[in-house]
Amino acid sequence: MTKTNNQFFNLEKKMAAGIYIHIPFCIKKCFYCDFFSLPLDDYKLRREYARALIYEAAFYGERYGKNLKADTVFFGGGTPSLMEPGLIARIMESLNKNFDIASDAEITMECNPATLTPEKLKGYRAAGINRLSIGAQSFNDEVLQKLGRIHKAEDIEKTFDLARQAGFDNMNMDLMFAVPGLTLKEWRKTIKQALGMKPEHISFYSLEISEETVFGHMVSEGKMKETPVEKDRRMYHEALEMLKKAGFNHYEISNAALPKRECRHNLKYWSFSDYLGLGASAHSFINKVRFSNVGEVNQYISAMDRQDMAKGSRLGDSDVMGAGCIDYFHVNSAMDSIAEYTFTALRTKKGVDFEDFEKRFKIYFWDVFGKERSMFEEYVRNGYACSDSRHIALTCKGIDISNKIMALFV
Repeated sequence: MTKTNNQFFNLEKKMAAGIYIHIPFCIKKCFYCDFFSLPLDDYKLRREYARALIYEAAFYGERYGKNLKADTVFFGGGTPSLMEPGLIARIMESLNKNFDIASDAEITMECNPATLTPEKLKGYRAAGINRLSIGAQSFNDEVLQKLGRIHKAEDIEKTFDLARQAGFDNMNMDLMFAVPGLTLKEWRKTIKQALGMKPEHISFYSLEISEETVFGHMVSEGKMKETPVEKDRRMYHEALEMLKKAGFNHYEISNAALPKRECRHNLKYWSFSDYLGLGASAHSFINKVRFSNVGEVNQYISAMDRQDMAKGSRLGDSDVMGAGCIDYFHVNSAMDSIAEYTFTALRTKKGVDFEDFEKRFKIYFWDVFGKERSMFEEYVRNGYACSDSRHIALTCKGIDISNKIMALFV
């Protein structure tokens, strides 16, 4: 990074962006989790961490200020619902002070059903949280125990009812399939129970086993076998059929929502939009520059305690400024941006819109990927993708080999 003094990146016009807040704390790390999280219940550390988040928000407020119009805020983790409502309120106050938070902003918090009480839910709602993402995963206690989750099935229903009573009218439910030992019958039952609770949004993910997790070690030691691909895909398509019959729009590979209830924040990731990440290990994408913060809590807190609000670091040869907690950045080349845009757009039902592509990159899509066109059209002929004069997209069949198709454009 190039050090500078008072050479701040000032937006000449308002930029619609999302803000992501990473809360790394959790009670217990799930057996499949490879996200940055810290199994620790320490109020003093949570308070110090909240202060560091406020400092980081103030730093970027100096650079972007009210020209950064945030229409989404997302508290992810970890388990954000471990944070006291008062701390969340202070963080939200800081965001409102430093940025232009839209009056109709979607403000989401991820939560674990075992960590919520009526008082906490009311406090979060009063602080400005208006959307919850509940990490249900399963309605089977044996599956939850196998995953290393700390809640039980009854906690999900209880939390959901309490959240409705607290005024939350926009809720997502995370579900997980392809868990070793999970039957197709039990998976259908899980989807049915989730739909019966009438959430506005459902995210459904296949269990991915990473090497440096409890499950990863179990697989490498021969103590657990991964679910066969055929069974995984059958579970996925069973979920799709049930969700579509219930009136849900399957708008992204792993996400479905009732009309106009798509997750506006996550859509930013899939539409090549700007977002600012705050907190340890948080990632940002601003003005075609990707950067991320240090992934250790005390190091992050220390960096923000030392941060001079009048000084920052210019990220490479870009106009983007970074705080002292940044440990990585990459300035996108034109082809980096084109590849990322295409890859993420193909995750969505909408796919790659040629008009939007040309507006962004000043070139026609197939003029960039002319060599790949014949290979893509082969997928179209075989029913894995669709293509016309306006766009390209994957079909339901194509989702099963999505990575192979997307690799054409990366």
